[in-house]
Amino acid sequence: MTWFAVDDSAYAHPKMLKAGNAAIGLWVRCGAYCSAHLTDGIVPGAIASMYGTPPQIRKLIIVGLWHENGHNCGRCPQPPHGDYVMHDYLAGANFSKKQVLDRRAKAAAKKRSQRAGAENRARIDPESNADRGRNGDESSSIHRPVFDEATGQPAASRGDSDGTRARAFPSPPLPTSGTEREEGEPPRAVGHEALSLVPESWQPDSETIAAAQAARTAAGRPVLTGAQLQELTRKFIRRQRNSGRLTTPAAAADRWIDWAERERPADTQQPPLLLGLPGGQPGPAWPHEQPQQRTQPRDETWTPPSWSEQRAQLEAQIAADNARDTG
Repeated sequence: MTWFAVDDSAYAHPKMLKAGNAAIGLWVRCGAYCSAHLTDGIVPGAIASMYGTPPQIRKLIIVGLWHENGHNCGRCPQPPHGDYVMHDYLAGANFSKKQVLDRRAKAAAKKRSQRAGAENRARIDPESNADRGRNGDESSSIHRPVFDEATGQPAASRGDSDGTRARAFPSPPLPTSGTEREEGEPPRAVGHEALSLVPESWQPDSETIAAAQAARTAAGRPVLTGAQLQELTRKFIRRQRNSGRLTTPAAAADRWIDWAERERPADTQQPPLLLGLPGGQPGPAWPHEQPQQRTQPRDETWTPPSWSEQRAQLEAQIAADNARDTG
């Protein structure tokens, strides 16, 4: 692409002011035509008549912006008969046809050289672009990572690919120790804990239990008894094994502490408020009832009945109502 150069002071040049806006519009359009078609400033008469009017052409000739055939300007060439030449077209910043063609030829030669060099490198390179892509796919399939919540690497989300998670791949395993492993035994890496299911015989150690009790105390929950800890551990092992989740001993202990912190044993859960028993009998007087709901004065030593006592009371009332209805 070439450009038609217009000096930034042209708006106030005397020739421009004398020619007027209409004639200057013709001058600019024909200048762009000369630059695009590499005419070295020659304006064909047909183009001048198509873009402008005879009075506009005459103004450009009178003020000296254009010359017609037979002019006496020593700096501008003679145009063919019926055509015009732009004054000082090649004396300014406009390029001649030879200059433009030379620049284009050099640019084309440079591009050919670059392409030839790229093709030569592709032929002599033992690992071409296609090989790189194939080798990359094989490498990603070999080193596919195993993710686990305990290691801080969650499972791949939908839409993830090996390429988008390349930085999450684990490092190659470290060399194994000098001891020989038995046939069929999975390889062990020095400094890496193997992933496996939580063993059925797994039990938290004293430090793990102390950490769990401290977490419950900090959260304002009562500490767990020995029986509650055993029941919690039983449920924890069953849930972890049923889900098929792989973990390490250290990660299992951390996860067990989270379970223990959130554990709410059955005997510590507050039973729902019974508004009344079958047969229209009022329910037991709860400490949080309003005064008008109580059927007897509050006993400061009174404690809410347990679940078993409430169930026995409810079953007795149901049996009495059934006996009264059938009698």
